[in-house]
Amino acid sequence: MNGINGDDADRLSRLDDFMIEEILAGDDEGVPEGARDRVLASLDRAELSLRKARLAEIRAQIDRERSSATVIAFDADRMRAKLREAANDPDMKMTLAARGGISDGDDDMDGLLEDLAELERDAKDDGKE
Repeated sequence: MNGINGDDADRLSRLDDFMIEEILAGDDEGVPEGARDRVLASLDRAELSLRKARLAEIRAQIDRERSSATVIAFDADRMRAKLREAANDPDMKMTLAARGGISDGDDDMDGLLEDLAELERDAKDDGKE
């Protein structure tokens, strides 16, 4: 970035705020007509520019995350069979998270199937399967 660490940036920001407050609180004697309005307008433009730059960075980050998103395609019947097999295996350790006691089961089953497909994909990626 600009080589200024967080503590120094905070100190500079506080100094900037102090100086701006001092300038704006000063008397109008010796200040050219309209100077204060020009300073305030300049500060507004600087703030707008900073906000636009932050927004552009956030949008770029969203674009980066979207471009690297992975869609998992899976065979629901095969995943159901695998889940039944795992549920009937006494050596298989499985846990389900409680969902506040409110569930019709269908959403849970779909979620479990998707999770199982994702675990299978990750295992293949890691070379475990």
